[in-house]
Amino acid sequence: MIIKYDVSNEMQDLINKTIESDAAKKGFGVIPTQKQFLIGVIYYWIRKNIPDIIDDISQIEEIMEHKALKK
Repeated sequence: MIIKYDVSNEMQDLINKTIESDAAKKGFGVIPTQKQFLIGVIYYWIRKNIPDIIDDISQIEEIMEHKALKK
């Protein structure tokens, strides 16, 4: 599945700068790809806002890949 989103050029520039930031490298363990970054942001949001479903998502391929980035 491909997810498309519509944002302004300024917002895309902000996302790109964030992906390339030292904070992203520290948080992800690497400079993430756009896909890795977006999955990480979604995972972080779930973990902070509805942590009770973490067990339900722990076997999702993208989540496992996200958790493996720092290893």
